Amino acid sequence: MKLIKFIHEYNKVILMFGLVLITAGSCKNDDSLTVPPKGKLTNEITFSTETNADLFVNDIYNSLTDEKNDYNHTDSYADNSWTKQTHTGANTVRNGSISPANVPNGPNGNLWNWDNTYSYIRKCNVFFQQTNLYKSNFSAAWLKQRTAEVTFFRAYFYSLLFTNFGGVPIITTPLNNADGTDIFNARATIPQTLAFIEADCDAAAANLPATIDKTGRATKGAALTLKGWVELFAASPLANTTNDATLWAKAAATNKQVMDLKVYTLFGDYAAQFLAPNNFNSETIFAKQYAPPAKGSKAEGQEGPVVVKGTVQCWGNYQPTQSLVDDYAMKNGLPITDPASGYNPQNPYVNREPRFYQSIIYDGAAWQGDIITTRVGGNNQRAGGGDITTSGYYGRKLLDESIQGQTSLATSPSSSNWVIFRYGEVLLNYAEAQNEAVGPDASVYAALAFVRQRAGLPNFPAGLSQSDMRANIRRERRIELSFEEKRWYDIRRWLITTGPKGVLTNPEYGIKIVYTAGVPTYTPVNIYNNIFKDYQNWMPIPQSDLAKNPKLVQNPGY
Repeated sequence: MKLIKFIHEYNKVILMFGLVLITAGSCKNDDSLTVPPKGKLTNEITFSTETNADLFVNDIYNSLTDEKNDYNHTDSYADNSWTKQTHTGANTVRNGSISPANVPNGPNGNLWNWDNTYSYIRKCNVFFQQTNLYKSNFSAAWLKQRTAEVTFFRAYFYSLLFTNFGGVPIITTPLNNADGTDIFNARATIPQTLAFIEADCDAAAANLPATIDKTGRATKGAALTLKGWVELFAASPLANTTNDATLWAKAAATNKQVMDLKVYTLFGDYAAQFLAPNNFNSETIFAKQYAPPAKGSKAEGQEGPVVVKGTVQCWGNYQPTQSLVDDYAMKNGLPITDPASGYNPQNPYVNREPRFYQSIIYDGAAWQGDIITTRVGGNNQRAGGGDITTSGYYGRKLLDESIQGQTSLATSPSSSNWVIFRYGEVLLNYAEAQNEAVGPDASVYAALAFVRQRAGLPNFPAGLSQSDMRANIRRERRIELSFEEKRWYDIRRWLITTGPKGVLTNPEYGIKIVYTAGVPTYTPVNIYNNIFKDYQNWMPIPQSDLAKNPKLVQNPGY
């Protein structure tokens, strides 16, 4: 049974136990009449058997962020996408108005919601506490496996806090002030928070299987990948203010551990790896799974082209920016800025690299038997009203073209997984960390070669300097991981959000296309004026949480 089907079973168990308790109580005339309210499970019942406790663990799995059913994406908080919708929170971040009083709950199922994330951490701590109390109810094998899984999840939830807020309070037991215990915790430092996450990842990895799990459960590879990602973030300029090279070396070593497992390989088809027929393929390390219709994905009704065959199909929430489009190379592997690339700004969509056509819907591209035109007078004329593209582009990557947008909005029919970690990212993580630690050695070239060759591109030329390789890795990362909720973290940790070339202080551009006598003219147009301050690279702790906990200290600048 798939993990995401647990809700129905969980509700059945709640109802069953409630009825049993009430029936048993009605037969006695003593203190047993004091029973839990109907529909409420006690810890004793929840952790009485492995089956019951599995429902509790499955509820922790269900707390994974839900990007496939969320119109609010971090690529719009960064510079990969922009829509004119202001209710997503991206506008609050990108117009410089964010404050402790108006912190968006964030994309991906309340990703930045401090309270929600700590409630998920509490679930993990409850599991550890109660399984220790009732350990005689469980086999050693079950307890070892599930403890490792929940330890991974605690690290994962802390990683969400860490990569958005910095150092945070470390809580390892369910807090309860009924006995007068002080439940307020101060923020740990960035090194302390990192060390805690690393320790949980190590503990989880030691007891998780080194396999590709096709049921969605955590594995050794998932725990090590999470550790490697958090270490990469911690080694980057935002957190590593002294440029300590040992932090880069540590991140490289951990990502190399994932590579050395010899469990994962790049899937042959870059685009198809994200679709349901290829769920849990050779590249997937960890993913959230879906089972339609109750828990299916409706991404096709939220992210694809708005008007298809004359009908409004979806909300169009993936609207790639011109800067993202411009970062896709030509098919010869050269960037469009290279005079030898063959790029023609008045015929910009020919001879581009394969990932461009797999990821971007541009003027003249086919979609569901229609030709999408974003030109002036086209069927999706740029800035034409409603949800129609602001930039002149729509996203294609991650979407199943066989699913109609309207259908997706109505019934959530897709069972394509949301991929949280995949091997392609590990290779890029390793290449970046190793390049920063020692420079562009042979292993850096080799890791990048796997990614480039799958994309149909030649390897990078030999003899690159560390800074030139850094620029190539950053561009490669932006393209390979587009729309996978990675860019927001990358631009912040690299400290490229602000300054003369800051990606969130310079204007955002789209494309205006005008046909005159059958000849198109392509003109970049300003679609948004970004305002972003240095201090915004760390999110503000919500004012409501500062008021609750007198030991919390706000991030500087707010």
